[in-house]
Amino acid sequence: MKNLIYKSILFTSIALVSFGASSSEGINADLAILKINKNVKTLSNEVLVLKDEIEILRENQRLTAEKIDELLQMIELSRTNDKQSAKSIVTTIQPSKLFKDGKSSFVLGDYQKAIELFLTHLNTSLSDKDLTDTKLWLGRAYFFSKSYLESKNAYLDFQVLGTEHPKYADSLYELSKVHIELNENNEAKMILNQMLEDYPDHILFNKASVLIQTL
Repeated sequence: MKNLIYKSILFTSIALVSFGASSSEGINADLAILKINKNVKTLSNEVLVLKDEIEILRENQRLTAEKIDELLQMIELSRTNDKQSAKSIVTTIQPSKLFKDGKSSFVLGDYQKAIELFLTHLNTSLSDKDLTDTKLWLGRAYFFSKSYLESKNAYLDFQVLGTEHPKYADSLYELSKVHIELNENNEAKMILNQMLEDYPDHILFNKASVLIQTL
């Protein structure tokens, strides 16, 4: 009888130890899964941050490339102007020089100086083309100086004057970013939709597609 009791106690003890071990393994497995899920979530957040940083870097590269292109155009324009007669310089170059100097200041990051030169140019130029180009660059200079309302007005003026301008599609994309800064997301969506519909082959089409998905 005693042997039977001892055997029963021994069997129960072994069973309890085995159950405890199994429970412990189950808890450890659950903790491991929770830790993995947490790590996956952290990595996902880090990937999203990296994507945002890459997009910002690409946008900065685009703007830098555009600035370089405009600078090369200004250099070429300067060479052409040097070959003109003294009379031509006196009668036509002064307003053009204001515009050229404004773009130079913009390229160098002196946006306030660029704004001053563009505004002066608007008051002195008689050319419709110069007026249109200046409105576009004025909108850009105001944007980078964080004067978003003034930037918006300049872009709208440009779009009224320059419906056939080569940079009209660019202005739609750039104006949408102004609207976003002004918390006017509906207006931004409308402009981006217009750009995507009217300019499916434009170089900024992919950027506009990505931007509209964030709104």
